Amino acid sequence: MRLRAPAVDVSAESPFENDKLGRRPAVEALTNILKSTTEPLVVSVSAPWGYGKSTFLRMLQAHLTEQGFKIVNFNAWESDYIDNPFVALLGDTEEQLNALRGGRNRSLQTKIEKAKKYGGKIIKAAIPAAVRIGTAGVINLDGVTEAAISDATEKFTQEQIDAYSEAKKSITSFRKEVHKIAQSLYGQDSQLPLVFIIDELDRCRPTHAVRLLEIVKHFFSIDRVAFVVALDPDQLGHSVRTLYGQGMDVDGYLKRFFDLELNLPNPSTDDFLRAQFTRFGLDDFFASRMRHEETRYDKDRLESMFKHLFSALDLSFRERERAFTLLSLAIRATAQNQYLHPLMLGCLILLKIKNTSLYKNFISGRAGAKEVMEYFSAQPESTEFVQSNYGYVLEAELIGAQTPHHERDDLYNKFVQESQDESLSPDARHRAEIIAHVAREKRFNRIYSNIKSVASKIDLVAGEG
Repeated sequence: MRLRAPAVDVSAESPFENDKLGRRPAVEALTNILKSTTEPLVVSVSAPWGYGKSTFLRMLQAHLTEQGFKIVNFNAWESDYIDNPFVALLGDTEEQLNALRGGRNRSLQTKIEKAKKYGGKIIKAAIPAAVRIGTAGVINLDGVTEAAISDATEKFTQEQIDAYSEAKKSITSFRKEVHKIAQSLYGQDSQLPLVFIIDELDRCRPTHAVRLLEIVKHFFSIDRVAFVVALDPDQLGHSVRTLYGQGMDVDGYLKRFFDLELNLPNPSTDDFLRAQFTRFGLDDFFASRMRHEETRYDKDRLESMFKHLFSALDLSFRERERAFTLLSLAIRATAQNQYLHPLMLGCLILLKIKNTSLYKNFISGRAGAKEVMEYFSAQPESTEFVQSNYGYVLEAELIGAQTPHHERDDLYNKFVQESQDESLSPDARHRAEIIAHVAREKRFNRIYSNIKSVASKIDLVAGEG
């Protein structure tokens, strides 16, 4: 079992071997688009945080490489500490292009050096002239005459004009050299583009993220050069508003950067659950429990609850992955000889994530099973689970968590009587029958004494006392 989900293994030979979320069709479609264009192209791969964008990009890179594409991979987050992202992008590009040809291609190396030279001129031209004036001492106004200020202003203006002209020339020359590089990477008959893949833009400072996009669009608008940029549109929107104000038309602004927008489809809940049980190493844990009658259905019950309540409670992808992280950590924090209640554990984790107040009230005894089940029942898509056998088992465990040992027999007899009461509906009698059955299981006696321990593990791994 793992503390946290590792990165999905993407092999160069079989990129889709571990494609649990069904990303292959999107990868192949984007590959076909990249094959068919020779014009400048910037593609956004959009999805919220945690929706598998990085895995998608690694599958794309492996698949593109398999198809003969040349790739430059750029992790934007790793250069976030650098003031100018253009410097980092140039550095990574040089290193990876040399690696593509083993550093022995003199013609390619010459083109790279020229591109670097023009890139350096662009960077130099972008340095504010005011900074250079300041270093000359003019910003210290003590004893500075009006004439001196006038001269400095005139010089500043001319420097800005010169810098603009130099930048325009350098950008044109830079584009030409990068285009030559893209051509030289392939054979005479190939028209494939050089593809830059940019990941982790979501994690960058607003200035870094937006400047990088501006650099891509303005400096790399080059035939046979394509960019694939993974991003969370909401997070990037926050970055844009931070820089340009809350009234900024974010959608209109961002559309100018991208020629094509690819939205990763949400994975089905079933696919997601299977992937997470495997990624966190939980399959083996639950398989070992199938040897015992009491625990053989633990995984089925937990999976059914997560399947229905993830949707009913409208958990984001990030919250769903957090639920599995907390589940895995809580299980690891439990001694092997200590009984675990996975269904109860999963329920409390969902409450912890979506309704902390109800979670705390239940643990303290200020709220009971009735309030928890009513909360779940109030969600539009929860009925199927709440009124299922597994839903009734969960309700029984919630009741057991607050029923002292000396009250167990009375509780059991109460639900036996309800299960035989002809005045109740068949569904109500069935519910009572299931709860009575669970109340007779050996593990039911452990719930009351274990509930505080279960909650303490959740709070521990969630970083709360």
